[in-house]
Amino acid sequence: MLPALTPTRPTAGRVAGGAGLLALAAGLTALAGHVPGAVDGPVVVVGIVGLLVIATALVTLHHGRNSGQYLVASTAWATGVLTAGLFPDAQAGPFPLAPLLLAGAELGALAVLLRLLVRARAGSDDPPLVVDALMLGSALATAGWDALARTGHHGPPGWTAATLTVIVVTSVVACCAIALAVEQPRLRVAAAGLTLNAVGTALTALLLGERPAVTAVAVAVAALGGAVGLLALPRDGVVRHGGQAAERAARRLETASLVPGPILLVDLAFLVVDPRADSVLYGLYITVLVTFTVRHAATARSIDRTTAHLTFQALHDDLTGLGNRALLRRALTEPDRATCLVLVELGGLDDVNDVLGVSAGDAVIAAAAGAVADVAAARGGSAFRTSGDELAVVLPGDPAQCLRAAEALLAAVAGAPRQVEGAARFPVTAVAGIAAVPFGGTCGTDGADGAVDAVDAVDVMQPYAQADIALRDAHRRGPGSVSAYSGTVAAEHARRSLLRDRLAAAIADGSVDVHFQPVVSFTTGRVEKLEALARWTDPVLGRISPVEFIAVAEESNLVVALGEHVLRRAVDSAHEAGVFARGVGLAVNVSVVQLQSPGFTDVVVDLLQRSGISPDLLTLEVTESVFLDEDSPAERVVTELAGLGCRIAIDDFGTGYSAFGYLGRLPVHVLKIDRSLTQSLTDDVTGQSIVTCVVDLANRLGLTVVVEGVETEQQAALCRFISAPLGQGWLYSAAVPRERLAEELARVHPVPEPLMASGAA
Repeated sequence: MLPALTPTRPTAGRVAGGAGLLALAAGLTALAGHVPGAVDGPVVVVGIVGLLVIATALVTLHHGRNSGQYLVASTAWATGVLTAGLFPDAQAGPFPLAPLLLAGAELGALAVLLRLLVRARAGSDDPPLVVDALMLGSALATAGWDALARTGHHGPPGWTAATLTVIVVTSVVACCAIALAVEQPRLRVAAAGLTLNAVGTALTALLLGERPAVTAVAVAVAALGGAVGLLALPRDGVVRHGGQAAERAARRLETASLVPGPILLVDLAFLVVDPRADSVLYGLYITVLVTFTVRHAATARSIDRTTAHLTFQALHDDLTGLGNRALLRRALTEPDRATCLVLVELGGLDDVNDVLGVSAGDAVIAAAAGAVADVAAARGGSAFRTSGDELAVVLPGDPAQCLRAAEALLAAVAGAPRQVEGAARFPVTAVAGIAAVPFGGTCGTDGADGAVDAVDAVDVMQPYAQADIALRDAHRRGPGSVSAYSGTVAAEHARRSLLRDRLAAAIADGSVDVHFQPVVSFTTGRVEKLEALARWTDPVLGRISPVEFIAVAEESNLVVALGEHVLRRAVDSAHEAGVFARGVGLAVNVSVVQLQSPGFTDVVVDLLQRSGISPDLLTLEVTESVFLDEDSPAERVVTELAGLGCRIAIDDFGTGYSAFGYLGRLPVHVLKIDRSLTQSLTDDVTGQSIVTCVVDLANRLGLTVVVEGVETEQQAALCRFISAPLGQGWLYSAAVPRERLAEELARVHPVPEPLMASGAA
């Protein structure tokens, strides 16, 4: 909607401007009284009324940002019309003055329209609207001149030039208005008004002094059309269309560009039927050809720009401006020198996104990409963005040389948050993987004759796959690590890939077994609880360490399925062996990923109902990382499980977060002291003090303590001395298969006599 033209308080400047317009009208009228010749009354009246209205609007109305130029255009038109009406027969040398004045009167409207046309396509790859308007205008002017000449209007060269000027200017104004309406359909009323203004002005100039009645109607139509057009034009400018609106506008303009063809064909048909020699007409035809040529050249240039823009978009990342994977593929195709590919993966962005928002995270990525690109350029390389948090760098040199460059890339990434406001407090880390890029056939495969096959027999993205393998190896080493692809790295990756596939199959067919390690009372020597531990012996790979296959499960999202399998197998096996019937509890490790997966609480409820055991006999062991974020989904699930009656144990206590604050606010029942602290019991006084403090704190809070990694009687004696109730370790037993559960439950481990007597009492 157009902003309202509301009344406003007159200012001195506006009053002076309005008075100046009135003085101009009075001066021109007085001057006409001293010049001999007739006056065209209706034209003079329209000019005077126009200046009066403009002066009133200037003084009393509030205007938008573009209203000033509209007022100037209106003033130019009204002044030109008034002057032409006062001096209809005046000459400017060989030229009649009135047509030139009326042509000049349209220049203000032309300037307004040209400015709007330029803004309507500003920043666009489409052809300028001005070119289309000139093409349409040249065709219309040609047809108009030919029609005028065929009606018998002729005159001396001065008349011809003045008349042609009017026809050309008004035709261009009308076609500019039409082009603007095609581009911006909401401006159709304004365009129609300005088109009527141009047509009425042209008729006024052509018929002035010859047909007074028609002239009066024409100038009135011109005045009304100009008023409607300038009032309906947006006083705050036009908005360039985008998306589907721009596509529709382009189609409309393409259709409108077909109109000049039929107009010229009709005119040519008249010229063929009734040929006549007219140098002006031939000149106009040449102008038409020039404008058509310019228009098609502009279209071709627009297509080239659009093609270049789309090509850039297809090969570059929008956020960072770096090349994408398609451009990386080109860079990896047959390099002419020793080259390496370095993959850099950013870490720590989740904290930035969660706290500062995604836009800040994007800014950090852009800053990191810019820093990486600068380091790569300084070493003669190029940078690419291959995924959300992964950058690729192609560098000259062998892997040993690129290893040093990779460290510089990681340092550049670490400094990126300092370039983003508020992000400096969030550490952004990275890891890098390096692989050599084959060139000159050096990485081909041996043929039958011992020669090396051509490079194009090798997948050009093979270095990317190798660098990705090295990147995974760097991940396992920790943030800031760099790994180069080698035979050893490839072999480890192949083993882990095979291990992942075999583990998935083993989980599916239930071949992952569960062993049980007893938790023994330091005072009675009896088994109070059993901890379920996953064990796996593969027919192909043999016995696999739990450390290895659990790490693979966590990397490959198999940990949820593995954890549920171990939980069900452990509860079923313990139930069948009569563990729960003896009042002995069962402890099962639960990962954070399991706690965050939907439906884990339902799995536990189903197990408890199906086995019919008391919930307090089931202990779920979690790591301290569960409690790092307050009100996290994992913490809520732990609270739900405790509400069911299950016991919650903190595993490996003393090696991680170890914030005692959550022990009071969360449903924790058991603390398991890590084996590293147990070893320190007999090594140094500090270790003894730490374990003593933890046990004393747990006893005061009513928590049960389980000391892990008890391997010697000396460690057990120290645990008894500091009043630790339960121990677990090789001193008592390693993990045993389910077939030996009954034997282990019946076993009583030796305890020194005084403690036995005290425990019996």
